[in-house]
Amino acid sequence: MPAARPSSSLVPLFSGVGLALGLGSFEGAAVQGIFPYVAGGLSTSSYDALWTLTYFIVHWALGITLMPWTTARFGPRRAFQAAVIAAGAGTLISALTHNLWIMLLSRALEGLGAGLLVPLSQSLFLGATPPRRHGMVTVFWSNAMLLPFFLGPVIGGWLAVGPGFRFIFWLSLPLFVLAFLLGSRGIPAPSRASGTTPFDTWGFVLLYLGLMSLQVVLDQGEEHGWCHSPFIVHMTLAAIACLYLFAWHEMRTPHPLLRFHYLKQRNFSLGLLLLCVGWALFMAWASTLPLWAEEYLGYNGLWGGVLLVPIALGAVPLSTVLDQLHSLLGLRRLATLSLLLLATAYGSLDLGIYAGLSTLFWPLVLLGCGIGVLFVPLTMIIMSEIPAPLVAGAATTTNFIRVFSANIGVSLVTVYSSRGTARASNALSSEWSRYAWHGHTGLQIAQPFLATEAHTLSLDNLLRLSMWLCLGGAAAAWFFLTPPRTLPAAPQSYVEELEREAS
Repeated sequence: MPAARPSSSLVPLFSGVGLALGLGSFEGAAVQGIFPYVAGGLSTSSYDALWTLTYFIVHWALGITLMPWTTARFGPRRAFQAAVIAAGAGTLISALTHNLWIMLLSRALEGLGAGLLVPLSQSLFLGATPPRRHGMVTVFWSNAMLLPFFLGPVIGGWLAVGPGFRFIFWLSLPLFVLAFLLGSRGIPAPSRASGTTPFDTWGFVLLYLGLMSLQVVLDQGEEHGWCHSPFIVHMTLAAIACLYLFAWHEMRTPHPLLRFHYLKQRNFSLGLLLLCVGWALFMAWASTLPLWAEEYLGYNGLWGGVLLVPIALGAVPLSTVLDQLHSLLGLRRLATLSLLLLATAYGSLDLGIYAGLSTLFWPLVLLGCGIGVLFVPLTMIIMSEIPAPLVAGAATTTNFIRVFSANIGVSLVTVYSSRGTARASNALSSEWSRYAWHGHTGLQIAQPFLATEAHTLSLDNLLRLSMWLCLGGAAAAWFFLTPPRTLPAAPQSYVEELEREAS
């Protein structure tokens, strides 16, 4: 690991790279609550407008896999510059286009650049600071990614209601330029490694084809009737075949794109699973709640985004003190606490046609507290058994799996809320026909109310399922995660702080 640098030289590094990392998250989060506005600007449906988020996330995950080779081949500065240029170019195209398919291509370009920045920023921050500061650096890195997820929907909704959703991208462009200049100044001069390993081209192609096939299935399966559609069946088989061949190839190639052998370590595999569950559920509900409020409660894009502000009020203050909390409570206790907070939040969220900001405020604050605590302890536990020279490869694998898990969470909650709404609507219509006056007139009058109630019941059921998943995750964290100090050997990664466990 590179030697720690003087504090005065860290300002442009942390400000430039942190700004670029935050912008990548912002461009994903800003569209979460404004799909009807995006659909209007692209002359498509709100369901298809959701693809502008899911395609961004899948390419965000793919961009993460490019980090180790690009950094070794071109040096961290050029890798950072390439990532910012790619994200900036995609941002410019998104601001100009009125076509859905061109928008998806530009969002893919944004996602690749943003994804490359995730492990690159983590590696740069950790490499530039002494080990005793790595807990604080992890807090900064996680906040740089999380804060835009809380503020992005508000800013995106405000812009969509006012000048238009494309100003999300016009606002980001000059900030990308500023991040480019600051980061280029803060990152050391590029150096090309003499023994650069070859790029895993076959692995990347198989992974890309597998993920894109899977994404088509997740996005269009409900529309085409799932297994009743030959197209969806063929795409599912293609996804399974490509991902299986990718896993087989990665286990045999000397220079794999992702390193799955870390999954043999219990802390790594279980910690990553719990992190993915928490993150996927959060991303799913951060996308679903604003859209529900806009479609059924009459909120506009701005107030749909404001709905997520209480999450920031819980997450940001708590996450800033985690560097002190983990030495007092222990990493395993903090990981368990985060999942218990998430379970309490999902269990106390009570949606209804009369729900408002005051009704949802405290459950969303609890949700923010859970997310604010989630990242740091689980990230440190995951990395606690990884030798320092292998941290970059492990960070690439963990960040790829975590980011793509959000895509699965968003897609599954969307699909099952739609199917649950259909079942609840049929049941409510049947009951209404039995006990209300006869004929179609009464049912037609009550249909808007029944549709709102059906969708709300479907979301309430999914919230209870989310609660049980988080409770199960908390139990797994408490009973099966191993505190770093109880490992056979002392931690060899950047996590050098020993966890204080009460007897």
